[in-house]
Amino acid sequence: MKSVFFVMAACAVCLLTADAGTIAYWRFEEGPAGVAVSHGGQPDGVFYPGTADSSGNGYDLSVWAEGWAGYAYNADVASRTFGGAANNFSVKNTGGWPAMFTDTAAGINGIQPAALTIEATFKLENGGYRSIVGRDSRGAATINGDLAALYFQAMPDNALAIKFADVSGFWHEAISDTQVFESFDYPTNPDGVGVPWYSMAAVSDGSTLSLYLREVDADSAWQLIAETDMTLSESPDTALTMGTGDGGDWNAGDWSVGRGLYAGGHGDRAYGFLDEIRISDSALAVEEFLVPEPATMLLLGLGSVLAMRRRR
Repeated sequence: MKSVFFVMAACAVCLLTADAGTIAYWRFEEGPAGVAVSHGGQPDGVFYPGTADSSGNGYDLSVWAEGWAGYAYNADVASRTFGGAANNFSVKNTGGWPAMFTDTAAGINGIQPAALTIEATFKLENGGYRSIVGRDSRGAATINGDLAALYFQAMPDNALAIKFADVSGFWHEAISDTQVFESFDYPTNPDGVGVPWYSMAAVSDGSTLSLYLREVDADSAWQLIAETDMTLSESPDTALTMGTGDGGDWNAGDWSVGRGLYAGGHGDRAYGFLDEIRISDSALAVEEFLVPEPATMLLLGLGSVLAMRRRR
């Protein structure tokens, strides 16, 4: 077990402009509230660009279907502005099998970045493994062939994690302590009333894998909640793999939002609210995250990092 060091950093206000390192940015601002994210009348599982990529790169998202396997726009948001831009809507699952995914033909499915940042804002239901962002694959991780290429997820007992396979087949993960965030119980509180919104960011610079968390509602500082020294793996190349394998309802390299993949099967669904999801092919500093912390506050470490695990 390795202690998290304390970091202090002042933060400038970040603008919602896509810089050279932004690969995709999904804001879910199409709206209006209560309307399903469109699937364009397409058959289940067929790609339809229902959610725009605000980066300008054209990597739109599709829901699997409207209703039972989709999302609807919701007026419950973490903040009414993100970096000066209006934030009117989030999305919330409309059925028991929610999933969003990128077009298999899109360039984002072939990237293997040496450095990576993934950011998301969320308010989740209670549950086990809940993948906010994933990358489809089977067979790329030598420690367990059933693992997908990437998981940016909540775990049982409300731990949070970033996990991925690199192009050399090595597995890297940074996992927080348990109970680092609050979730809601759907039967008694289906809309998560009174439960905080959080923003999470995972950063890999090729040598260090870090995970940060911030409670947005409380206007709190970013906290470093997990960190792993990837050089200890002795991998010759720690760039994220695009994955391997192929399934009847997925292709290697596809990015997913709101679900994961394990043993070639869709699962690990993140029920609840999702918003402001961005993928960058650079290791962003805290002051470059989508949700800037108050300029008067400092970045604090949170507890200790769990030892590297071999279990997803």
